[in-house]
Amino acid sequence: MEIDMTNTVAAVEVYLYAKAQFDKAEETLKQAKQDVINIVGGYGFIEGVTADLDVGVQARKSIDEKALLQLITKEQLEACKVEGAAYSVVRVKAKKVAKAA
Repeated sequence: MEIDMTNTVAAVEVYLYAKAQFDKAEETLKQAKQDVINIVGGYGFIEGVTADLDVGVQARKSIDEKALLQLITKEQLEACKVEGAAYSVVRVKAKKVAKAA
């Protein structure tokens, strides 16, 4: 099976363009989120024109494996671990620019 490299290169370029746009939007969103948090002093409610924002704080519990290992064996701990869902990962690696001779 032969791969059409023009489509492959185009797909990479479309991906890179979209990622750059996403990164820009994500930075704007992060700044706006921080502004909202600063306005309400960490948590609270802001009434807007098109939407209302309810800013809260939440935490996620995790397990201290070192403390747990004092209660069970390493083998028991490993037996309790489960595999997460698989998902595709795309990594972008910039090419080095060729030096002029």
